[in-house]
Amino acid sequence: MSRKTIKKETQIEGIGLHTGNKSKAIFHPAKGTGIRFTGPGFNTPVRAVLKNVSGTVRGTNISDGIHTIHTVEHLLSAAAALGIDDLDIEIIGEEPPICDGSSKPFADILIAAGFEETAGMPDIKRIKKKTEVNFGEVYYKAVPAEKGFSVSLVYENSHPMAGRLLIDKEINPSSFIKEIAPARTFGYDFELEMLRKAGLAKGGSLKNALVITQKEILADGGLRFPDEIARHKLLDFIGDLALLGWRPEGVRIETIRCGHASNVKFARMLEQATE
Repeated sequence: MSRKTIKKETQIEGIGLHTGNKSKAIFHPAKGTGIRFTGPGFNTPVRAVLKNVSGTVRGTNISDGIHTIHTVEHLLSAAAALGIDDLDIEIIGEEPPICDGSSKPFADILIAAGFEETAGMPDIKRIKKKTEVNFGEVYYKAVPAEKGFSVSLVYENSHPMAGRLLIDKEINPSSFIKEIAPARTFGYDFELEMLRKAGLAKGGSLKNALVITQKEILADGGLRFPDEIARHKLLDFIGDLALLGWRPEGVRIETIRCGHASNVKFARMLEQATE
């Protein structure tokens, strides 16, 4: 087995979801350094690992204590699901571009850049024991499996347009590209004013997010999946779990009502259950 990076530099641009400012992500091949973020004024790259998580409000942020990159989960979800071990991501702006609100644009340009194998063993770990935890109403369980990495995720919300949605998938490049990556971020209409007063979702629109009202789910071009909300939660979970800095193998995870903050807490528990 070898490590995996991209063959050539590639980039994508747009606006940030929360800042609303212009943004660009430039992807550079790397060797043996894991996934790292950098940008103008950075003395050293910031590794995409749990110890560098600096915030989990409506997205996952990482920081070196000086520079902060906001909302990294969609981009990390694509890189992790495609099995990329090493990648330097240069961010021009405060956060990666939101694009259409999914991971598909990131997956597409990484695939188009091509992949290259490099020397060294990939960062793959197996869990050695069952790990189960509740954080209030949020539930996680990870158990060893013979092979692969699968997730069963339940999204629950009493809102009339949400309810209970279950998504259960084997996570691999093929399933991710077809069934998870296209799922877009979402929000409820009653939250929008509150979010913007908090300085968030300034770049949000129907071009990059689903908006859930009391009577319908507003979506540019309609829903891509009947359970698109749950699929996006799974997308986020994969991106947050990527901050472990290694790929799970032989792991089955079940989760109910997960979110960024609890995902990061659970990932820290998984660090203690691996071999």
